[in-house]
Amino acid sequence: MSGRLFACAGLLGLVLWGGAQFPARAAEPDHPARPGPADIIIKRIDIHGLHKIAETTVRSKLPLREGDRFTVDGVRKAVSEVHRLGYFEDVQAATEGFEGGLKLIVTVKEWPVVRDLRYEGYDQVSLDKLKERVTIQTGNFLDLRALTGATRSLATYYHDQGYFQARVVPLLQELRPGDVAVTFVIQEGGRARVRSVEFTGNRAAGARQLRKTVETKSYFWLTSWLTDSGLYQEEQAAQDVERVRDYYLDRGYLQVQVGKPRVSLSEDQRWFDVVFPIVEGDPYTISAVTFTGLKLFPEERVRAMMTTTPGTLFRRSQIRADILAVTDLYGEQGYAFAQVAPDVKPDPAAKQAAIVFQVQEGEQIRVRRIDIAGNLKTRDKVIRRELRVAEQEILNTKALKRSFERLNNLNFFESVEIAPATRPPNEVDLEVRVKEKPTGTFSIGGGYSSVDRFVGLVEITQGNLFGRGQLLRVQAQLGGRSSSYSLTFRDPYFLDYPVSASLSVFNQRRDFDTYTEQRKGGGLVFGKNFTEYVSGSVGYSLQKLEIFDVAVSAPPLIQEQTGTSTTSSLRFALSRDSRDFYLAPTRGSRHSLTIDVAGTVLGGSNHFYKVTADSVVFFPVWWETVFSARARLGVASFIKSNGTLPVGERFFVGGIDSVRGFDFGEAGPTVFGEVIGGNKQLIFNLEYLFPIVPEAKIRGVLFFDAGRAFDFGESIRLSELRTSVGLGLRLYLPIGPIRIEWGYSLSPQPGEKGNAVEFTIGAPF
Repeated sequence: MSGRLFACAGLLGLVLWGGAQFPARAAEPDHPARPGPADIIIKRIDIHGLHKIAETTVRSKLPLREGDRFTVDGVRKAVSEVHRLGYFEDVQAATEGFEGGLKLIVTVKEWPVVRDLRYEGYDQVSLDKLKERVTIQTGNFLDLRALTGATRSLATYYHDQGYFQARVVPLLQELRPGDVAVTFVIQEGGRARVRSVEFTGNRAAGARQLRKTVETKSYFWLTSWLTDSGLYQEEQAAQDVERVRDYYLDRGYLQVQVGKPRVSLSEDQRWFDVVFPIVEGDPYTISAVTFTGLKLFPEERVRAMMTTTPGTLFRRSQIRADILAVTDLYGEQGYAFAQVAPDVKPDPAAKQAAIVFQVQEGEQIRVRRIDIAGNLKTRDKVIRRELRVAEQEILNTKALKRSFERLNNLNFFESVEIAPATRPPNEVDLEVRVKEKPTGTFSIGGGYSSVDRFVGLVEITQGNLFGRGQLLRVQAQLGGRSSSYSLTFRDPYFLDYPVSASLSVFNQRRDFDTYTEQRKGGGLVFGKNFTEYVSGSVGYSLQKLEIFDVAVSAPPLIQEQTGTSTTSSLRFALSRDSRDFYLAPTRGSRHSLTIDVAGTVLGGSNHFYKVTADSVVFFPVWWETVFSARARLGVASFIKSNGTLPVGERFFVGGIDSVRGFDFGEAGPTVFGEVIGGNKQLIFNLEYLFPIVPEAKIRGVLFFDAGRAFDFGESIRLSELRTSVGLGLRLYLPIGPIRIEWGYSLSPQPGEKGNAVEFTIGAPF
C-alpha cells in the first residue's frame, strides 16, 4: 500500500545499543518426517514469486536438478542456498506428485528495492558525516543485515561525538509494490560532557599541572561552546595517556606507567568523570653517554652538539632534540637517511641510566630528478625557483626543509608536499606535490576603526598573476575621517632575474581634529636576496603633501606647515627574515634596518632623514602556542638647520600597530589635545598566541605593550614609556589576517579613555 509505514520483525526495536537479528525464514518441505524411497525422482522444479530477479540466477544456486533423487536434506539445503543470495525475504519449498515422481515448487518473496534514503532528527552533526557511515545504496535490494550495521554505525558515531543518549531507529516506507524508502529516525539527546579530570598515584606532579598536559578538559560553560573542549572523546583520552607519560619522561621518571583512563558515566548519561592511574617510580639521572657507528664525523664534534650529558636529569625531549640535531648534521652532508636510535640502559639500584646513541650513517644521497605535480595554474619555474635543492646535487635535508617553507610562504597553495622516492644507486627523485588555492580575491567590507571611525573597503588582489607569481592589488578605503586609493604591482623575479621590482601609486586623505592632510605619489623599489635569509632593497618615491583646512586652534607645528610641499626620497633597507610562515609565524625572527633620505641633491622641498630599526623573535612554547617579542627604535630629523620635519614623517605611537589601548598617536606628544607625533620612538611588544579553533585558524593573543614617541628636545627615557595590556583574536581568512584586539592602559592620563577596541585587516606585525 502506497505511503504505508511498516517495519520488519524486530526492526522498530533497533536502537542505540544494538539491533534485532533478522534470521532467514525457510519452510520445511511438505513431508519433512518421511524420507522418500530411494526411487522417488524429482521430475520438475518450478520457481514462483520472481519479479525482478532472473530465474536463471536462482536455478544456478539450486543444488538440485530435475532427475535427482528426492531427499529432505537436499530440499533443506536448496532452500538455504537460495536464501543466501540475499535477494529474498522468505523462501519456501513444497512438493506434489508429478508424472510418477515429484514436482519441487520453490516459492520466494523478494526483498523490496531501496529507492530513497532519508535522515530525520539530526541537528548537531552534518548530513555528510551521517552518509559516510551508511553503506546502503539506492537501487539495491534491501539487506536487513546491512540495515542493522548502518544503524549501529550511526549510533556509534553519535557515541564517539559524546551523544550517549542518542537513539537511531530505521523505518521503511512502501512507495509502491516492491519499492521502499529507508528513513533513519534520530533522537540525538544531550551531549555528555566531562565533569572532572583526576589523577591517582601522582606524587611528583600536581593534578593542576597534569590537567594542563592533557587535552581532555572539564566542561566550562563560558568557553567550551567555542573550543569544543569539555567533551569526552575516547581517542583523545588514549592520546592523553601518552601525553602524561611524556610529561614524566621529560622529568626523569624513566619507568613511569600510565594506565588506561577509568571513565564513569553518570546515571543521567550527561556527565563523565575521568581518572588517569599513574605509577610514577623514581627520577633517573644520566650516568653515561656513548656512541656507536660514527664514521663520517669525529665523536668530539657530535658530543659537542649534545644537550644530553652525564649527571643531568633524564629528559626525553632533550634526547629527541639531540637525535634531530645529529640527523640534521648528517642530512646537510647528503646522508638523508641516517638514523640515530637511543639505547637506554637503566640501573634501577642506582636510579641512573646510560644512553648509547646507535648511528647508522647510510649512504650519501643525490637528487636524480625533481618533478612538479598539482600546479594547474602556477608555472613550474615559479615553484622551482623557490627550491633550495637541485638535480644532480647532494640532497641537503636542511635545504629541503627550507624549500618547503619558501613554497608555503608563497601563499599560493593549500598544501605542499615534497616526497622523496629512492632510486638505486643512492639517488632519489623528488616529487613536489602542491594543491593550489584561489589567489585572486575580490573583497567588499566595512567596519569601525578607532582611528578612521566607520570604514568601507573594496579590494581586488591577484597574488599569482597569470601563474607567474606576480602580485597586483587595487584598493580603495573610505572612512569617516580618511580615504585612500592605491595600486601596487610586484614581480619577485623581474625579467626572470633574482631581483624583485615593485611599483606603487597612491592617494590618501585624512581629516584630523584641526587640519586635513592629503598625500599623492608613487614609488619604485628593487630588492635582492643576498643569502637564504638576508635581503636588501633600494627604492625611490616622490609624493606631494598638502595640509589645509587648518583651524585657528591647530598646533603651531601644523600651522607652520600649511600648504603644499614635495618629498623626493631614497629608501635603503636591509633585513634578515627566518620566520617559518610570515602570516602566522611559530618560530624564527625578522630584523630590519630602514634608512630614508629626502631632499638635498634629490630635489623636493622637504629635507630630512629617517632611520628605523625593527626586531621581532618568535619562540614555540608548548601545545602549539607561540611567544613573540618585538622592539622598534626610530629617529628622524631635518637636514637643513632651518628646516622642519614634515608632519607626515613624524612617529605617531598609539593604536593597533604600535601601543594598543591608546588612540592613534596618543602615546606621544600632544598640543591642546591634538596629536603631533615625535621625531623619536621606542616601542616594545610582548605577545603570547594560543590556538582557539585550530581547524578554523583562529588564535587568541595576550599582550603587553610599552612605548612612546618623543619630540625634539626630549630624550628617550624608559621611565616615560606608556604601557598597556590586553587580549585579542587573530582570524586567518582568504582576504587576509583579521585582528580584533582590546587594550587597557596601565597609566591613563586625564582626557584619555584608558582602553580601546581596534581591528584591522592585514598581516600582523
